[in-house]
Amino acid sequence: MWRGFRRICLQRRGRGPERRRRHAYIRTCSSNGLWRFDMAQERGRLTGRVCVVAGAGGDMGEAVARRFAHEGGIVVGIDRRSHAIGEFALVADLDDEAAVQGAYGQVAERYGRIDVLYNNAGPLDPEDHSALDTTLATWNRVVASILTVTWLSCKHAIPHMGKGAFAGSVINTSSFLAGMGASTGQMAFNAAKAGVEQLSRDLGVHLARRNIRVNALAVGPIETSEMRATFERLGPEQAKRRFTHMPMGRFGTLEELAATAAYLASDDAGFVTATSFPLNGGIPNAFTVP
Repeated sequence: MWRGFRRICLQRRGRGPERRRRHAYIRTCSSNGLWRFDMAQERGRLTGRVCVVAGAGGDMGEAVARRFAHEGGIVVGIDRRSHAIGEFALVADLDDEAAVQGAYGQVAERYGRIDVLYNNAGPLDPEDHSALDTTLATWNRVVASILTVTWLSCKHAIPHMGKGAFAGSVINTSSFLAGMGASTGQMAFNAAKAGVEQLSRDLGVHLARRNIRVNALAVGPIETSEMRATFERLGPEQAKRRFTHMPMGRFGTLEELAATAAYLASDDAGFVTATSFPLNGGIPNAFTVP
């Protein structure tokens, strides 16, 4: 089914060497004699690129994988659970270094390189509270599942990047909470995501001359099945109160998340690196009174 989906996309867009040009620009002359440039329909920006989605299971990972395929990418999905996401679906424990190294080795052996890496790490832990109350075991578990997992994927995927005709792009999922003070719990999560942002900045600077871009994607509340279930448990009054703090009055959509990831993966973001890219609906800049 997955391969059929991608085959349809490729048939609709066509193939050939001209596909390397992402846009066709048509120069026309307006009635006042000035030149105008119109951009023709955008074509697949990731055509022929090997795109790895680490943490492909779940709503967000699958949405990004599907968008990468729609953009012409050759998608590889990696998750600790059995799945069928991507043309090449791998099962690996992403906090086990030997397993991670082996998974990226398989990708490189099969395709010769990696062009795009999307690290989808960051589950919330119900035991993660204030730093004054959280146990050491919980703290270590949260940091390992977010920061360590991201680092391991970067460590073992990046050596296979920049080996083809395409620039490399690494996208590490962060959170808008990494840049805000938290008055409530999940402080291990926030600290780990802040670490992901710093790791992305450091790697982005370090790899810039090797034609590999590294960015963090600071994600706000996205409407996943898990998020909907959480708000349903809160009830309408509590949900309404939380939406007061969201300037746009809604969640971000999976389509918006996937489109932003595709932008960062593509050459359209060719001058974007070593930064934290916000996708948060303006929440950090809002001043609201509940």
